[in-house]
Amino acid sequence: MTGEAIALLVVSLVIVWGGLVASIIALARRPERTEWPHGWQHEGGPEDRPDEPVEHDT
Repeated sequence: MTGEAIALLVVSLVIVWGGLVASIIALARRPERTEWPHGWQHEGGPEDRPDEPVEHDT
């Protein structure tokens, strides 16, 4: 392999593995939310409440 090919290989490996490491660090610092702000909870759709009329925006 030429020096240029090795340099390109090293750069691409740093980009790929560096992105993986950065993603792992970001997820470790900010894990997935377990609580949501008020009003963001899923309370079910109209199919969960058959006694209420379904309104369609047409």
